[in-house]
Amino acid sequence: MKKLIIILFGFSLIAAFGCATQKSECPVYVPNQNCKQVSFKPGSEPAGYNGIKWETKLSTLERMKHYRTDLSHGGIKFYVRESDTFKLENGKHKIVQYGFWREKFYAVVVSTKGSEEWIALKDAVFKKFGEGSKPFLNQEEYLWLGKNAVMVLRYDDNSTLGTYYIRSELVAKQMAGN
Repeated sequence: MKKLIIILFGFSLIAAFGCATQKSECPVYVPNQNCKQVSFKPGSEPAGYNGIKWETKLSTLERMKHYRTDLSHGGIKFYVRESDTFKLENGKHKIVQYGFWREKFYAVVVSTKGSEEWIALKDAVFKKFGEGSKPFLNQEEYLWLGKNAVMVLRYDDNSTLGTYYIRSELVAKQMAGN
């Protein structure tokens, strides 16, 4: 429960600081008092993604093309791999971004645009992992906490952007230690 509170506090800080300059678009998060910590449905907790295990060295992978860099934690570099996509429930395919911290595989991000793609993403994720906890009553946000991975599924009504994010807990602990 302590872990869930810390993660929710972190998301709240991100929302608060991210909206500090645009008061009209700043969401108000209403905590879900009945929210319980949820893990992945049995046997579905990710040990990586698409055959890449957490902590795999970037140099051992082929067909990886640099996509973007997130400057947090000294730089998390995101790559796309030729012909790797995430198939939504509506049949559309979305780009998969693989995040590496200090050359170690750390996270995966899939993004959608619009409510139709969001619903198809949410349906695909729920089908594979089960329904996550819903920490806020008025936000389309779901959270799964596992032994080796944390996963977030979020939709922003203002931007109509959906995000599916999985990260390695072990690498996150290494990042926190630096």
